[in-house]
Amino acid sequence: MTVNGYIEQLPPTQREALQKLRELIQSQVPKAEETISYGMPAFKQNGILVYYAAFTNHMSLFVMPKVLDQVRPWLQGRSTTKSAIHFTESDPIPADIVKQCLALRLQEIEEKLAKKKSKK
Repeated sequence: MTVNGYIEQLPPTQREALQKLRELIQSQVPKAEETISYGMPAFKQNGILVYYAAFTNHMSLFVMPKVLDQVRPWLQGRSTTKSAIHFTESDPIPADIVKQCLALRLQEIEEKLAKKKSKK
């Protein structure tokens, strides 16, 4: 399955919501590659940045637990799991939070790469 195929098979309201999220992510990390991983659309750039998916009653943006812990204070009671932020068509994740998640994850990946280089 492709990312386009994943999105196209969704009900119209979820399709529109995930397409908006996808476009926001693409605008923030234009060098990132889109892929399907664990059956979900994902963006990767030197490692997975985020995943996103649709479920029966909500959609989720999957970020790494460390990133989620850092943005949790700004989620104002939004439903989350250990590594996902839940949202619906009528209550999307604010763009500034998505941008912050991407920036934190990019920083986390760069720090890991720098540590690897320094060990060599």
